[in-house]
Amino acid sequence: MRIVIVEGTPSLRDALVQLFTERGIEVAGTAADHVEGLREVGRVLPDVVVIDLRLPPDHTDEGLGMAEAIRSRHPAVGLLVLSSRAEAGYVHRLVGLRPPGSAGYVLKERLGDPDGLVTALRRVHAGEIVIDPFIGWPGDPP
Repeated sequence: MRIVIVEGTPSLRDALVQLFTERGIEVAGTAADHVEGLREVGRVLPDVVVIDLRLPPDHTDEGLGMAEAIRSRHPAVGLLVLSSRAEAGYVHRLVGLRPPGSAGYVLKERLGDPDGLVTALRRVHAGEIVIDPFIGWPGDPP
């Protein structure tokens, strides 16, 4: 599996590169913002893009805007959004992208569970929709 990581914080980006590389995942590119990220995705055409929800310059929801752009340009690319916010609205926006495809929304606190994060990435690569269990989803048991 080949991935691109888009993360605005250099130390976190480096930690993600190390985490995935140590587990046999090819990190084919990295970027610090959505402009660089879109350029990298177009250059590399990865299997999955790992995207921070909050990217420069505004640190709001630029990662979801990037996910929308990737989905429209490269619909076969999986999307794994990392966020510090457990917001169901963001999850709905991600899984509602058109055309439909594999996607995941995982809280950054999962970085403390590297194997769980890698499992989420592999599931997105396999074509699944992955939602952090902390967020919950309509139809989930209470």
